[in-house]
Amino acid sequence: MRLSLWITVWLAAAHVGAQPREPHRYFKDVIGLSDAEIRQVEQGHVVAKVLETPLAHEVAIFGAVWVEATTDYFVEKYEDIESFEKGDGVLQIHKIDEPLKFEDFTGIRFPEADIKAIPKCKIGKCAVKIDETGLVRLQSEIDWKAPDAESKAQSLIAEIAYEYVREYQKGGDATLAAYRDKKRPTYLAKEFKGMLENSSFLYEYFPEFNDYLLGYPKAMLPGSTDFFYWSLNDFGLKPLFRMNHVVIYPLGEDHNAGVVIACKMLYASHYFHSALELRFLVRDTANPTDVGFFMISVNRSRSDGLTGFFGSILKRQAVKRARDGLAGVLANGKKNLEAGYKESE
Repeated sequence: MRLSLWITVWLAAAHVGAQPREPHRYFKDVIGLSDAEIRQVEQGHVVAKVLETPLAHEVAIFGAVWVEATTDYFVEKYEDIESFEKGDGVLQIHKIDEPLKFEDFTGIRFPEADIKAIPKCKIGKCAVKIDETGLVRLQSEIDWKAPDAESKAQSLIAEIAYEYVREYQKGGDATLAAYRDKKRPTYLAKEFKGMLENSSFLYEYFPEFNDYLLGYPKAMLPGSTDFFYWSLNDFGLKPLFRMNHVVIYPLGEDHNAGVVIACKMLYASHYFHSALELRFLVRDTANPTDVGFFMISVNRSRSDGLTGFFGSILKRQAVKRARDGLAGVLANGKKNLEAGYKESE
């Protein structure tokens, strides 16, 4: 049966008096929002909250706001990810077309500092996150003393990125990298699986979606759409290059019944072991005919340097930045979506 427990509750609650109002039950029972915080969300104010995590190097942030637009309109804009994420902090962004082709990666421009760091890297000590195979190729296939070494490296990075996404599309999480920038390898598939396990509400309410994220590409999720993109962002002390897999899953015959969206990080050049951004576009079951939806985000990430005494200090700063950042994204998203939707009517 395609409708999950969450959908059954959310879509039926408007017709069955005994059912709890959603997403209010989720806000209260899963996230722990107070009645006052829920009213803030209903009134169009952003509420962002830090969620507890079982691991010191994991950060999880919840945020929600009411948006006066349709979920169909949101999906239309989000699928144009290059425009959707455009902003001062985005240095490059490119949506990868289907079928996958090498030309979608030739525009990648790794920062000069990262390029210069590669010949100095060793397994277990590198200023850039990289797996052993990629590092060996970059160090053995490039003549780093040649005047065109940087341009050759850029071309090889594009080739490696293309092959990485191609292999992921064939074999899923089993093909994800094992970072060798630190003494201990970091296995991305293991990190991602752990984050999903710590997001148990996703399996409770959307088991088929959870299974698809873990079982891609063999798992099936009828009605869903996938796309990939890469971006280079101004992030902290170093620009961050990342590659992402997006899954959009409508909860009914059209997007206006509600939508679940996942943005799964496949690679990051700095800071992150893994990251998963979940978005839930949810109608109010008490007022199902009203235009508008709750835009809910749960962002979870695992990062370097957040353990130990000094790591705990860094974590407090990282958590505050992540919470404030998500609040800003939701506030700007609400503003832009509502303005654009009114113009489109």
